[in-house]
Amino acid sequence: MRTDFLRIIKNPLYWLITGFGLAVRTVLAYFDSLYRGPQFWELALDFWDKTGSVTIGFLILLVMIRCFSYDIEVGVFPVVNSTAYGRLHLLLARLTGGTLAVALSVMLLYGGNMGISLLLGNQIEAPYGWMGSFIYKSMISLVGAAGFYIVSALVCDLAKNQPIAMCLCGLTFAGSYFINSGAVTPPDVFWLLKYGFFTELVRGSTIQSLPQFWLCWYLLLIGMNFFFVMRKRKENREL
Repeated sequence: MRTDFLRIIKNPLYWLITGFGLAVRTVLAYFDSLYRGPQFWELALDFWDKTGSVTIGFLILLVMIRCFSYDIEVGVFPVVNSTAYGRLHLLLARLTGGTLAVALSVMLLYGGNMGISLLLGNQIEAPYGWMGSFIYKSMISLVGAAGFYIVSALVCDLAKNQPIAMCLCGLTFAGSYFINSGAVTPPDVFWLLKYGFFTELVRGSTIQSLPQFWLCWYLLLIGMNFFFVMRKRKENREL
């Protein structure tokens, strides 16, 4: 767990993506403070809706799930797979280490947006309860990001190929951004694409359309992926 967590945060791409996301936020906040002062804090509250969630998505798909194809990429998979015990422990440790890295990423982006907003909006009065609302949105984003990471990591473990997992999970994650929530009605296909793959949660929004259904769906999605991973590993004698 510790090894995989450190491997993620020591990856230069991790800090490059995080820094780029915060740099974009800085530029947007600067122009918001100049030209959209009355809406400055409202726009800052929507950080997770665009910049924050996109940054998290790139971090997960480009950096964090690589642990699950790393052994094959560097040619040590036969050695790891030849051990008599510990392969299931390694899988769980990688899932845990990646989840901790997700939590760290959300905290860094939360702190970055908070600092940028306070610095550039210091002349603009913040509305009452803004900080509490942003903390709440950040907690929702953390839950969604953790769920998206776990599913993407399990897909990567099934495929043993990061680009395939990036395409499959990236397309479903990105699809939600292009679907207007006001134009979907349950249970059509766009309703499933809009809410079915953690994107709305990563964007810091709770799901108002049948939330109990989506709770069961997310648990089922994680559970089914984990089941197929265990089944494939058992067939390949990787447990």
